[in-house]
Amino acid sequence: MIALFVAILFWLAGTILMGASFYLTNKLRETGEHLLKDAEHEKGKDNSASLARAIEGNILEHIPSYVVHMATGVIGALFLAFGFVALAFYVH
Repeated sequence: MIALFVAILFWLAGTILMGASFYLTNKLRETGEHLLKDAEHEKGKDNSASLARAIEGNILEHIPSYVVHMATGVIGALFLAFGFVALAFYVH
């Protein structure tokens, strides 16, 4: 019975991961914009903090969305496959 529960948990985790790519892409873009705005506000006060935030913001802005979609899709598919492996233990 525990194998069936584990299989369902893996399937839920895989489904959530596969759907989370759209949320993560949006969150990365928002965070990058927020860091770039903070870098502009810090420009006159602390140049090193401004530079660090600008670099971080630019890195987040330049992450292609297809990389996030592919990574979460592959990891989600692996979790779905692990769910079927756990189901095999339940059936066996």
